[in-house]
Amino acid sequence: MSEERVTKKSDLLDHIDRDWSALSAALAQLPSETMTTIRDDHGWTVKDHLVHLYYWERSALYFLQGKPRHAGLDVPEAIYAGDDVDVINEVVFQKHQALSLDEALAQLQGIQPELLAALAPLTDEDLQKPYRHYLPDEPGEGDGPPAMNVVYGNSAHHFREHLAWIEALVAGNI
Repeated sequence: MSEERVTKKSDLLDHIDRDWSALSAALAQLPSETMTTIRDDHGWTVKDHLVHLYYWERSALYFLQGKPRHAGLDVPEAIYAGDDVDVINEVVFQKHQALSLDEALAQLQGIQPELLAALAPLTDEDLQKPYRHYLPDEPGEGDGPPAMNVVYGNSAHHFREHLAWIEALVAGNI
């Protein structure tokens, strides 16, 4: 999937709305049993994808609030600092595998308005500020990507990416 980016807050909000709506519509068509029983090659169900989306979106919310992203992901700081997304994802998967489908759906649906509320007062200029502006004490080299990219990559882009995987999983193509 191409790495599309947005540069204006209005476009970011449009993409979040569009991709959230597409994900929500697809999930509304799936029986609960389908979301909790069909597994991909890594053992993930649709529910596990939803949990994953929640924690990454929460990490973007925490980022905007100036809180450590590892706390938003609910992973140890050392794991997050290792910068290995596969390891982070595995920790999130193992730690939250016991969540029910209802809990996973409620979490994901609940984080959406929180992220939008955090974005509401921000301007295009605010969202072009670098990562380091929001998390100055987080280790890493350079200033990092613009906040817009962090939010987009952990919301709209992420929804679209996982929707494709969810559709393939349900269709039996994974």
